[in-house]
Amino acid sequence: MASDHLAGVSMMNDVLKSAIPALIALTGTTLTIFVGYRQWKGQQDASRNNDFQTERQRTYKELWEKLEDLHVRLRTEVVGGEEFHTLIRDINSYMLKRGLYLETDDQTLANEYLSKVREFTGVVAASDSADAKAAVSDTRAFSPAFTSSVQKLAKIQTEVDQIRGKLVARYRAVLSAKF
Repeated sequence: MASDHLAGVSMMNDVLKSAIPALIALTGTTLTIFVGYRQWKGQQDASRNNDFQTERQRTYKELWEKLEDLHVRLRTEVVGGEEFHTLIRDINSYMLKRGLYLETDDQTLANEYLSKVREFTGVVAASDSADAKAAVSDTRAFSPAFTSSVQKLAKIQTEVDQIRGKLVARYRAVLSAKF
């Protein structure tokens, strides 16, 4: 009986000698697969995030160009009410289509900016100042003497500058990915 017991213990030792390394190898393989999966998943998430951020930046850049193109057009051409509304509709359509990448506040700010630019150019057009009309048409800044003499124009110019400053700050933040 003692020899049967020793044979059983010896067989058990042989099984353990084989099983322990196999268990260690299985644990190592499982751990390696898990770590590899986590790295792959992280790369996939980063890639998706980078793609989104790239599209978002492109959207903001294109919107900025559309806003400034209209700003320049309002200053250099006579744009009637119907034409202005068509141009605004085009920009709003763009913002609607690209809304996934735009903050709602930025869409509102863009419309506010264009409305103030329109109001500003309308006040200048209605003024008697040839210098002011030339400054608008040449897209130059106005002299402080002129804007202070026309209180309404000074107020609107300040509003346009403030809104444009907000747009610039927000768009720069998006374009530099610090939003």
